[in-house]
Amino acid sequence: MFGPFFLLIPLLLSLSGGLAVGLIPALHARKISRIWTGVFVTLTSVCMLFAAWKMAGTELLLWQMTPSLPIFLKLDELSRFFLGLVAVTWVLTAFYAFAYMGHEQEEPRFYAFFLITQGVLSCLTMAGSLVTFYLFYEAMTLVTVPLVLHTRTREAIAAAIKYLVYSVFGASVALLGIFYLSHACETLSFLPGGSLRAEWLSGRADTLRWIAFGMILGFGTKAGMFPLHGWLPTAHPVAPTPASAVLSGVITKMGVLGVIRVVYYCIGVEPLQGTWVQTAWMILALITVFMGSMLALKENVFKKRLAYSSVSQVSYILFALSTMDKTGFQGALLHVLFHSAIKITLFMTAGAVICLTGLTQVSDLRGIGKRMPLLMCLFTVVSLGLIGIPPTGGFVSKWYIATGAMNLPNAFAFIGPAVLLVSAILTAAYLLTITIQGFFPGRDTTEASLSPITVPKRMVVPMLLLSFLVLAGGMFPDRLLIFFQRIAETIL
Repeated sequence: MFGPFFLLIPLLLSLSGGLAVGLIPALHARKISRIWTGVFVTLTSVCMLFAAWKMAGTELLLWQMTPSLPIFLKLDELSRFFLGLVAVTWVLTAFYAFAYMGHEQEEPRFYAFFLITQGVLSCLTMAGSLVTFYLFYEAMTLVTVPLVLHTRTREAIAAAIKYLVYSVFGASVALLGIFYLSHACETLSFLPGGSLRAEWLSGRADTLRWIAFGMILGFGTKAGMFPLHGWLPTAHPVAPTPASAVLSGVITKMGVLGVIRVVYYCIGVEPLQGTWVQTAWMILALITVFMGSMLALKENVFKKRLAYSSVSQVSYILFALSTMDKTGFQGALLHVLFHSAIKITLFMTAGAVICLTGLTQVSDLRGIGKRMPLLMCLFTVVSLGLIGIPPTGGFVSKWYIATGAMNLPNAFAFIGPAVLLVSAILTAAYLLTITIQGFFPGRDTTEASLSPITVPKRMVVPMLLLSFLVLAGGMFPDRLLIFFQRIAETIL
């Protein structure tokens, strides 16, 4: 019934909807712009979910750049997962934004770039080759920069420039690797297990490993891996909360997707397993896990604390991928899913507090649980997921990550889980202290400062749904595990 061209429908819908709401003055009225955006975000997400559900294996050629460089979309199993993730998180964040963005200026401009980003991400997740992935990866950076500088304050402009510089630098390093892999691989199309030429390892193994390491660092920049993590804590506090939510929950995962595609679908794990590349990758990931947790614990700005938390938690995924183990790979994809749901909910909570009370410092949140009890209950539930406490999804993903690490034949079998455990303790410290102070403010707190605040339903409902996903995924993970196991078995 639907041909390959259907894969392009999400991009066309989001582009047309975004350009219209951004450029047509008649759509700039607050109510009209929200209705328009809601319709187009929902339609785009429905099309993305339908494609992920029903069109596995479909391929669409967009442009034959050269005889050996086709730009095309292809829905493999990994694409289906990331496409569905973007679809669900984007539509929930959009409806949260309709309540949040009322206190921001230039709402239509925000919605325009928010819509366009969704379309670009749909094509990025479905990219069938490394060159296709790179083109949409760069496009993603360009269309998300306006989300960061939305308020146009001096801090926002500086943060947007930093985000752009880091992103372009990382992508440029990856581009150099793509040039090299165009000769080293049989094809730049994504093939499970990689397509590296056998003869390339005979005399060029060292060069190949340096290229692989550079590409891991390049795509790891978007994922916030040390030493190129600095854009995250700078961009998140100044961006509108819906933008912070998707930057942390979704955009960072596109860096993870880039690493997966390079290591598992282009080069293959064999040339890297047991080499200094794997060792260096694990060391950098574990440094980031620990460092991000420590910086989050010390940080008093609410959104900046969550940004440092993202630096730490996304590197859980990168560490799991560095194990090059089937169980670790399953844990990585599980953590992609659950971290996205958890971190978007945490940022939504922070945004609701900032929007309705004006409080931006963690030290000012004493008693906030008395004023917004449902909101802080949801904050606590997903915080337990981020720590890794059963029966949440975060426990399942971290269990598989630690198990994958313990399958390693070296000291990282002990070092990895130990660092993850320390990070979990630090995560409890920097999140649950907010909960404790929120619900138990102390006897010196006045009744006037504990007056209840009504949180709009459009803010609460997305958080409820995401929190339910975290709990349901932790209690009934079987189908997810089977799906991710199938992906792992094709590449390892």
